[in-house]
Amino acid sequence: MRHRLVTLAALLLTAALLYFVPETEEGEKRSGVETAVLWVNEKEKAVDRWLKKCAAVYEKETGRRVYLRAATEEEVKAALDGTEGVVPPDLLVSPEGGETVCLRGYALIVRDETAARTTPAPTGALFIRPSPEPRQTLEPETVFDPALLIGALAPEELLPLFPEAAASRDPAGDFAAGKAQAALLTAGQAAGLAVGCRACALPEGRGFLPVRASSLTAEGQEFLSFLLRPDIQRTLSDFGLYTQNPGLILYGGADPIRGLIESSRPSENGE
Repeated sequence: MRHRLVTLAALLLTAALLYFVPETEEGEKRSGVETAVLWVNEKEKAVDRWLKKCAAVYEKETGRRVYLRAATEEEVKAALDGTEGVVPPDLLVSPEGGETVCLRGYALIVRDETAARTTPAPTGALFIRPSPEPRQTLEPETVFDPALLIGALAPEELLPLFPEAAASRDPAGDFAAGKAQAALLTAGQAAGLAVGCRACALPEGRGFLPVRASSLTAEGQEFLSFLLRPDIQRTLSDFGLYTQNPGLILYGGADPIRGLIESSRPSENGE
């Protein structure tokens, strides 16, 4: 009898979990709670972290759930094409079009052995003499030389904007290894360099890659509108990203390289 009671209790617990815990399959809705499904196809990890933070804020504000998952290029195409048998998400973040929700920004980083370098404070373990690596103090440059772009290392997605550059899977690592005199890097990548260098803003807003989102349902449009709110756009600075909203300034003198990049962002009409 005791064994039967234990079995019955386990079955009841399983049934309760199946009822109250949200499903993991695409398109499933949590019982009694509206759910917006978001697919993300974006190489920059900071975008994914920003979207997760936004989803948490949105859920707290609205009581609705946001389900995020990574999507392949094939899934993105199938969703946009309306392929039979594919349940599309409410919102699709991908390079395939839609409204710009934020920007990824780059500067031209040029090797300069005369640039000032500083040595960080010792952080060695107890009884171990620390040997801190000197790091450069990057200062913004106002003069841009187009010739520096020839052969500069760049991620593949920037090559359509800079055909004179050279593709690299790891521009920061290859630049640090001395494989080129210049590279197109994010401010975060540049900050990690231990070589003397200087930073130049890229002209005509060409140092930016837009992160776009396509709403496929009314629920997706609501979350997209939430992402574009000025207060939510300001949170991009927590992740080293940029806004295309010309009325918002995210970076100041405390972050000179991101401020340099931000000052060269495209205007609202793309000029």
